[in-house]
Amino acid sequence: GKYRVVFSPEAFLDLVGAFSNLFNAQSILDNQSLSTPESLGKQIASPLLSLCDNALHPGNISAETFDGEGTPTRRISLLENGVLTGFLHSSGTAKRLNAQPTGHANIGSKVTVGAHFYHVFAGANPQQEYSLDTAENVIFIDDLQALHAGVKSLQGAFSLPFDGWMVENGKWTSIESATVAGDFLELLQSIIFVEKEEKVTPGGVCPRIWVDGLSITGE
Repeated sequence: GKYRVVFSPEAFLDLVGAFSNLFNAQSILDNQSLSTPESLGKQIASPLLSLCDNALHPGNISAETFDGEGTPTRRISLLENGVLTGFLHSSGTAKRLNAQPTGHANIGSKVTVGAHFYHVFAGANPQQEYSLDTAENVIFIDDLQALHAGVKSLQGAFSLPFDGWMVENGKWTSIESATVAGDFLELLQSIIFVEKEEKVTPGGVCPRIWVDGLSITGE
């Protein structure tokens, strides 16, 4: 059925990472992205959500001050109150899209573009706040699995097994062998609450994210 779902910080960062082509200028130029150059300035997520990539965040233990091309790294805004505000660039992609390099180039056999350290945070003020202490019939997703197999990053679709809990009036019941499925761009629009308290993880900083109406199958 369709459930209200709360993503743990780790699980939401995993999803953002799985669909990182949304912000990757190289993917956009290669037509391997959910975005196009014209997507900038469009509302692609709930106004409650903001996101930046910040290599220099104090929580990033592998912080780099320069990318592979020698461009200084800095905080790059990607989503502001749900509006797509930026892409991640190398000097080559920046030139082709008439932008500034953002410090995201990796030099290997060819130059690639990759994120450093995502920071997800609350955007616009919510009309309503939610709490797991009083939630009824909510699924809490602790950990997503099989991200390499269950994500169609160019279609935006995902179907992923997860570890989690059914939360009912303060009572947490473990869920085993269940799957969450949906469309990533629809999920971004369906966010109903971004909690204030952020958690620093090895992959980025993120609070718990509440989403309405995701398909859950399993036991």
